[in-house]
Formats: sequence, structure tokens, C-alpha cells
Amino acid sequence: MSRNRIRLNICGAEFALTSDDSESYIHAIAEEVEAGITEMVEKNPHISITTAGIISALNYCDAQHKAEDAADNLRSQIKDYLEDSSRARTEADEARREVERLKKEMQTLRARLSEQTEQMAKATHGPQSAQEPERPAQQKPAKAAPRQQGYARPSREHIPGERAQTVVEDPEGFMSFFEKKDDEL
Repeated sequence: MSRNRIRLNICGAEFALTSDDSESYIHAIAEEVEAGITEMVEKNPHISITTAGIISALNYCDAQHKAEDAADNLRSQIKDYLEDSSRARTEADEARREVERLKKEMQTLRARLSEQTEQMAKATHGPQSAQEPERPAQQKPAKAAPRQQGYARPSREHIPGERAQTVVEDPEGFMSFFEKKDDEL
């Protein structure tokens, strides 16, 4: 960028500047400085142009420092937000990997359960006769599990102040709930 040589008049004082910024930008800043000095002189007619210029410079420096602090604060907040976002993204990726791992584990367990169910069905039915055609595993009725008469919680008689638990009768048996599910398949 070329350097611009600019002549300014601020409160009657002539200045010649050289800047990389555009001439219109430098003139806009000069007008703002002159407006600040003129405002101070109008509010207090006994103040000199030099004192008004120094007070204006202090005001502009104060505003600049506050703006820099605000910008630093915003940068810090943005950095924190980016770190939080990155951390959340990492946690989401880990959660997705865990879900996939659990899905695979569930498939493995289902396959193992299916194999065990087939083995149990073969073991309970024994070898089939040559005349009877083999039916697919889905059509074979599952053999009912032996029924238990009831379910009792362990007695807590040995604990002082505890009453003995009574046997809770389950007319269909504890396992009947699970057997019905197998029968429905």
C-alpha cells in the first residue's frame, strides 16, 4: 500500500501527516478529534486548547483500553466456547463408538442365546426318528420348563427386629412369564 501525505487543520493548528491509511479515513479521525476538543472548550471557556487536547487524548486512550479489554474478554469467551464445543464433539463421538460397541455386543449375545436355545431344544427332544421330517426351529414348540410351586425371599430371622418372610405363591410359576414369550414365537 502506498503512503499518503495528508494535510490537516485541527482547531486552527496545521499538521502534515504521512499514513498508509486512506485520506478520507485520516480526515474522519481528525474531525472527531477536533469535535472532542471543541466540545471541551465550549463547556469550559477558560480551558486552553492544549489542555483540551490532553483531556481528549486521555478520553480516547481510556476508550481504546476499554475496547481492547472487551475484545480480549470476547476472545476468551470464544476460546472457551470452542473448547466446550470440541469437548462435546469428542464426548459425542465416544458415545457413538460406545453405542456401536454395545450393538455389536448385543448381536453377539443374541446369536449366542439363539445357539444355546437350539442346543437345548435338540438336547430335550433327543435325536429325531428317520421317518419324522425335520421342522425348522421356529415351528418346533418349546418344551415347558419345570414349574416351581412358589418363590420365597430369604428368611431374615437371624436379624433382630425382622420378621420372617412368607412364601409368595405364584400359581403359574415364576418362569411362566418367559415361557409364554417363547411359545408366542
